Amino acid sequence: MPPIRHDRGKAADRPSLDDIFNGLDEFGLLDVQAKRAGRNAPLEVTSFEEISTFVDQHGRLPCYDGDLSEKLLARRLTSYQGNRNLHVTLVPYDRHGLIRVAESVPEEASDSTFVLAVPSPSAYENTAGPVGTVTDSENATSLDDIFASAEFSEINQGDQSIFDIKHVPAVADRELPDEIAQRKVCQDFYEFEHLFRDLHQGLKTGNVKTIRFQQSSQVQEGDAFIMEGVLCLIDKIGEHRLDSTGRYDPRLRVVFENGTESNHLLQSLAKRLFADETGRRIVRDAESIVDTFNNISHKDKRAGQIYFVTTLSENPTLKAIPNLIKIGYTEQTVEERTKNAVRDIAFLESPVKILASIECYNLNPNRFESLIHGFLHAQRLKMTLTGKDGKAYNPREWFSVPLDTAREVVKKIIDGSITQYRMDNTTCRLVKKTTS
Repeated sequence: MPPIRHDRGKAADRPSLDDIFNGLDEFGLLDVQAKRAGRNAPLEVTSFEEISTFVDQHGRLPCYDGDLSEKLLARRLTSYQGNRNLHVTLVPYDRHGLIRVAESVPEEASDSTFVLAVPSPSAYENTAGPVGTVTDSENATSLDDIFASAEFSEINQGDQSIFDIKHVPAVADRELPDEIAQRKVCQDFYEFEHLFRDLHQGLKTGNVKTIRFQQSSQVQEGDAFIMEGVLCLIDKIGEHRLDSTGRYDPRLRVVFENGTESNHLLQSLAKRLFADETGRRIVRDAESIVDTFNNISHKDKRAGQIYFVTTLSENPTLKAIPNLIKIGYTEQTVEERTKNAVRDIAFLESPVKILASIECYNLNPNRFESLIHGFLHAQRLKMTLTGKDGKAYNPREWFSVPLDTAREVVKKIIDGSITQYRMDNTTCRLVKKTTS
């Protein structure tokens, strides 16, 4: 391929870049229009656009001698011209050269005072813009600056008596709560799971009734509610507290079936229950009311019953034993447990008579059995019997002890004070230990 040869004469005839830029712009390529403020433009750009719009409409700069809105525009323009940090942002939108004129002010000008330069009168007819010296303290960039200015104080604001409250009671400042109720994970939710399980079962079968929530003053520990479709339980009621209107308003510990808890104020909880069209109170049954009088709380888990029965056997050997009593434990009712007594070697394969029963809570059956057997070891029935199937067996829960003594022993095992007593094997009575 032959080398390319350049004609130096033709190259000399070509215009340089300087010639192009300094020449006539017959196609208007260098006629760049200033940007227009968009919808999402910064606040300074939007405010500056209001000044440019004023110039478009009136053909002059905003004047300090005009109305309030024009004065505000004049102050804003003065502020923008004096704040060189905003010039980079505003110059692309400066279609009237307002900022470019200000940039011509010498750098040696004082920081606290600058000379405002305006376009020549030929640029705008009847130009009445502010010319002279303006201090930074007069620059208004916010409503607070405007309301604090001397010009605003000179405005006649008219009769202010309309703001005086005469016939309408003033609203007192509402008392702020000491803390805001927060939902958090309930760390001991395992203690409440069985309660929510029983409530759901009772609601399905109809054994548990609900009513519309009415009075917040009747809320007690252990009460359950349905709030916004969720079961909740009042675990604890805090110390006595009154709100600003004198209403009883303690802080509560509320446990929800989803494993969370909150510390609502009573009146706040009541307000939510009132507002909820599906809000309901779970009706407390008679049994739970009796439990309350016996210091049994909702957190005490019903474990079962301890029962005392005696045999109605015709076996002469058994009939000869005085105060023969079986002390047993069941998670069912005593009647259900003993209905097949004639076929159960635990009841000596004979009918029995129910003497008494004790409802118990939070009981460990294995521990109870070992304690009762150990404490009444001397009174325990020690004999071998033959069952109807011909096999021999040893009764384990039968004792020769008066019913009153047996009941007292069981009660002291339940409350933990049994360690302070011993059995007098001669009288079959409970005797308190002496300290030496």
